[in-house]
Amino acid sequence: MTIGLVKESMDLESRVALVPDDVALITQKGVEVLVENNAGANSGYSNEAYESVGAKIVDSKTAWGQDLVVKCKEPLEHEYPLLKEKATLFSYLDLAYQKSLCEMFIDKKITSICTETIAGPKNDYPILVPMSVVAGRLAAHLVQHYLLALEHVKGFMGKGVMLGGLSGAQRAKIVVVGGGVVGMESAKVLSQMGAKVTILELDYAKLQNHPYYHLYDLEVLSVNEANIIQALNGAVGLVGAVLVTASQTPKVILRKHLKYMQKQGVVIDVACDLGGCIETIRQTSHSNPVYVEEDLLHYGVPNMPGIVAKTSSTAYSHASVPYLLYYLEHGLKGFLTANTKIVANTLGGLSAYNGYITQEGIAKAFNLAFKSPLEVLKEL
Repeated sequence: MTIGLVKESMDLESRVALVPDDVALITQKGVEVLVENNAGANSGYSNEAYESVGAKIVDSKTAWGQDLVVKCKEPLEHEYPLLKEKATLFSYLDLAYQKSLCEMFIDKKITSICTETIAGPKNDYPILVPMSVVAGRLAAHLVQHYLLALEHVKGFMGKGVMLGGLSGAQRAKIVVVGGGVVGMESAKVLSQMGAKVTILELDYAKLQNHPYYHLYDLEVLSVNEANIIQALNGAVGLVGAVLVTASQTPKVILRKHLKYMQKQGVVIDVACDLGGCIETIRQTSHSNPVYVEEDLLHYGVPNMPGIVAKTSSTAYSHASVPYLLYYLEHGLKGFLTANTKIVANTLGGLSAYNGYITQEGIAKAFNLAFKSPLEVLKEL
């Protein structure tokens, strides 16, 4: 089998799915890796770095035309024709709002493996976790950036608040919605920067045993109307960090709730590509990241880790390569039934196969043909 490692084309998406060190692990197995020209350049990896570990540099059409295509983010519509019939795609896909992508998978009988929905041996989504950590920490820094008294949008200034305050000035009040990896990493960094942080979480009891809860003096409240209002009252920052795997994100913070925040505050939703948990959020881009609604700056960039590409690429590549190597050695059936200490619980990663969507929630949402992964296994 030959792997095509393609260049990302989303706005200012600078990551690459495999770094040279991990490509070396693949080529050492006798697998040919074709790298699209300059695929790693924006992450600091030259064509020569890939060639030095046995990869070949090719044009875009050649890289995309392989039986197995590896990338970071979902293909954009102009890239759909580049995937060959019955190819396998190994990538983050975020299918909950990607009907046209699902339809293309069906039409071309693509086998798609969503790396973000592979549960892993500990059911902790090991390929998703590194990017969740990056996004959570980055969200904290972006909150501070957009609170600076700069004209972030024409005619709209940031509030001019420093998160930690100082003697005689109060600390900034920030609310984080969701206590998963993204939320807790964001809360940690916000607290380290001096903010007063409140986390809204459905399963709030579990967070009381989280190490960050005690280390960083975090307030945790269960999600209900009264607590939402209490948390947002006087807040200058709001971070949405709710993830429902392979499904659209439920709305937790409604437009009416935002009136309790201070004007010129900041709203960031890390899961905006899955709809987001904040009613007023919509997708933006790194080139045009913010807009004003309800007198608040809103940030809805779906590929946040793309702007810290060196860090993100290395983390994503190292997390995903054990799974890719297992797939190459054992094939699709072996991959989907893997049960080792490193590679396990992979069945949930299958999102499309041979003309069907294999994640039920996605198929139902878009009224598309569905076949369960267990049925697929019987066919393999």
